[in-house]
Amino acid sequence: MKRKYILIFFIGVVLIMGFLFNFTKDNKLSTEKFIEKWFLNANGTLATNVLDSDRMDADLVKGREALSETIGLWLIYAVEKQDKQMFEKAYNILLNYFLTENGFVSWKLTETGIVEVTTNALIDDLRIIDALYRAEKLWNIAGYGKVAEQIGTYLTNYNRNGLMLTDYYDQQYQTSSAEITLSYIDPISLEKMLKQRVLDKQTYHKMVTVLKEAEKANGFFPKAYHVQNNQYRHDQEVHMIDQGLVAYHQALMGSNNPEFLQFIKTEMMTNGKIAGAYNPASKKPAVHYESPAVYGILIWYCLEINETELAAKLYKRMTEYRNDNIFSRYYGGYTVDDDGDTHIFDNLVPLIAEQRLMEHGDKF
Repeated sequence: MKRKYILIFFIGVVLIMGFLFNFTKDNKLSTEKFIEKWFLNANGTLATNVLDSDRMDADLVKGREALSETIGLWLIYAVEKQDKQMFEKAYNILLNYFLTENGFVSWKLTETGIVEVTTNALIDDLRIIDALYRAEKLWNIAGYGKVAEQIGTYLTNYNRNGLMLTDYYDQQYQTSSAEITLSYIDPISLEKMLKQRVLDKQTYHKMVTVLKEAEKANGFFPKAYHVQNNQYRHDQEVHMIDQGLVAYHQALMGSNNPEFLQFIKTEMMTNGKIAGAYNPASKKPAVHYESPAVYGILIWYCLEINETELAAKLYKRMTEYRNDNIFSRYYGGYTVDDDGDTHIFDNLVPLIAEQRLMEHGDKF
């Protein structure tokens, strides 16, 4: 009888070890697996939410719709992971569904891949351009660079207001926006466009100057810059996604905002967390929620300025929102609610942050 229980125990151990081995043998991070399991639409596009819904969110997106923001981040992740097969699949999705012959990238698709919008989104296009140029260099495939040039040429021809590229171009009304959101200015993508002679020097220098010389209010960055008025716009509530991206983009140029960095350090030291938004005057949280994407972007920023200790603290807090139960159907997912829903941005950004931490060789 005793021997029978020992045998059952041994078999159980073997089954568990086999399960764990199969879970990790493909060298995929748990969040990557979660995304592939829950967000893939039938046509290969990545949905915005796990659950389908007819209700629009604050960003005018619903349910299983797919975004150019998502394809850009997925391409970035594939390049940084150096996964050519993953990149090629995403690249084909870009070509088949998002990109038109003239270089226009639709910012949103239906679940089945139908384009119902007439605008693009500068920040998404710049991410895609960056990923394509990096892939061209990594795998020596000229076609990637040609598509990057195609998208970049469209931006310089249409997303233009004076000497600036602005947030979007609306094909229906044939007009570009009057403002550039500060977090949209990706200096690395712009520099690559300049080197490839897709972007002129005047526009490049104007845009990076607006980013670098942003007028801060109590240590916080402006929300946007109005091109015709040559004025920065500050909001009464600052969102940390935007703040983190501006800080990160400035860091990519070798600039830093010591007051903003100290604010992040103080918040983590005093409260152990970063809220999703703040009152810029009082520096007190304006909301009760936290966002894994905020932590992810702040990790990008900290790694760029070699603040690895702070990055470790941010990572620890970020992963408290990740499901690390290997027996859960939502294993690897961030902020999955009781209904099983979550937003892909809150999963993709932390995934890239984790990949970059691995590249740094730091143990977290």
